[in-house]
Amino acid sequence: MTEFPEKLKPVFIDNSELIRLGSIDDGGYVVPIKTVKSSNILISLGVSDNWDFEKDFKKKSHARVFAYDYSINNDYWISKFKKDFIKFLQLKIFKPKKIYKLFQYVDFLLFFRFTKNNKFFLKKIGNSKDSITLDKVINNHFKNQDKIFLKIDIENFEYEILDDIIFNINKIQGIVIEFHNVTKNFDNIFNFIDKLKSDLSLVHIHANNYSVKEFDKFPEAIELTFSKSSLHENNLLNNKKYPIKNLDFSNSKRSPDIDITFPNYN
Repeated sequence: MTEFPEKLKPVFIDNSELIRLGSIDDGGYVVPIKTVKSSNILISLGVSDNWDFEKDFKKKSHARVFAYDYSINNDYWISKFKKDFIKFLQLKIFKPKKIYKLFQYVDFLLFFRFTKNNKFFLKKIGNSKDSITLDKVINNHFKNQDKIFLKIDIENFEYEILDDIIFNINKIQGIVIEFHNVTKNFDNIFNFIDKLKSDLSLVHIHANNYSVKEFDKFPEAIELTFSKSSLHENNLLNNKKYPIKNLDFSNSKRSPDIDITFPNYN
């Protein structure tokens, strides 16, 4: 059991008000259902080969979906298909999920090109010359009184866009964000939470067990969910156990999930 800093302790939300969107492993996140249904734009930063979260979010909210990922270009899809096809010929692919992976690009096209109000951009997010800033992304898609939900999993580049999130906080209804190299960035993460808290509350936490290489070491990747504070006004003490049964699941099925405690846990 790993003790986490008090700063990372979520506010209380009853489990009945939470829902899991996406995979029952890496790529799925726990979010308040009110936050999802009150959002009409999903900006997803980092997709890779799993857009189950985006699909589920669309079903629950009917939001416009704009996804960004510079890594899944044509070379990526060609290489992936070749590897999966070889496995298929070697009879290593025989489960429905594995066969789906073989033709996954078709599903990608159906969701991001042929589903109304969905769009994919092969672009990198950040502040470098070859990137597009989050501020520009938001300005490209935001209209009038839109309410944006952000999903962020961009492998360390999240630290480059924290200021843009704060700058646009009045447009944001909720966030799920995966932080990497956590122990080196505690101050950045804590400052981010402090700057958000007048508008967005931390409502859920999960530790990515892929990031723990040694027993009892602090996880180097954590998933945080934030939601508009006005949706969850209460003063109840949060003594919930994390991970939450039937909502949280191990990112890696080969290892147990990481139990989280906080100082002065009652």
